[in-house]
Amino acid sequence: MKLRAPEKADRISYTLLMHRVSGVVATALLVLTPTSRAQLLNKEAPVVVGHFHLNVTSIEAHKKFWVDTLGGTAIKIGSADAIRFPGIVLILRQQPPTGPSRGTPLDHIGLAVPDVPKLTAKIVASGYALTVGREPGPGETASPPTAGNYGRFSYIVGPDGVKVELVTNEDKNAPPIMYHHIHFVNKQFVEMQQWYMKAFDATLRPGQTDYFIGADLPGVGYSLNFFSWLPDQALVPTKGRAIDHAGFEVRNLPAFLQKLQAKGIKLTEPYRRVPELGNIAAASITDPWGVSIELTEGLRDLP
Repeated sequence: MKLRAPEKADRISYTLLMHRVSGVVATALLVLTPTSRAQLLNKEAPVVVGHFHLNVTSIEAHKKFWVDTLGGTAIKIGSADAIRFPGIVLILRQQPPTGPSRGTPLDHIGLAVPDVPKLTAKIVASGYALTVGREPGPGETASPPTAGNYGRFSYIVGPDGVKVELVTNEDKNAPPIMYHHIHFVNKQFVEMQQWYMKAFDATLRPGQTDYFIGADLPGVGYSLNFFSWLPDQALVPTKGRAIDHAGFEVRNLPAFLQKLQAKGIKLTEPYRRVPELGNIAAASITDPWGVSIELTEGLRDLP
């Protein structure tokens, strides 16, 4: 896929168009695709998205958002505070982040609910901000055309600037809320998608456009989304930010690490046991654009 970068003079109008069009495409892709993405409950898939690790100023503030407002369950994993949703866990580290998720290549976490307007209204009534495809910068407002349209999807900014997308789950007997997808942004979004396909043996999802491409994990389906990033703002690595890293749970972690190294992907942290997380096995890599990734084994086997 060869992409044409817009001329600098066209970028403002092009970016506004992208806000409009990406909302429409997101609606089509995220609503019409089946949403049975309870990845940690998938015992057979070789790789699933298992957790996100958040740096938080206040654990209680995050529990108010994730548990009281969104409907997650507060749990402990070893000695760590965590929030469980069907298919994912969020691990909370009490450490003020160096910035929000905005401005990193890991843009937001996607959750699926049966009634987006109902939950979004509750979120707004609880004092949290709605936004659009990307949070506004300092002194700006979230006012592009898609700002008020959450009939099928909505974007919310939680504590410490953690961004969440809600998409519509039309599955019969859908749970009140569950994990759905991880969403990356990058000017090199196609190259990024190809790196994740290589690293995790994912497959190309049909329906790519000039600004969107997807990759699906084997035995899982709809998993990883990649959008173009047009503004001149440089993206920074995730480490230390509100969403510090994404966690992929794998089967047979030592063999998986050997395969990664054979593909030329180096470890940033070696194989180890993590006592504070119930002694699960873990290792770490970093993608070429600065997204920290923790690889674990044992997280989906915890009660």
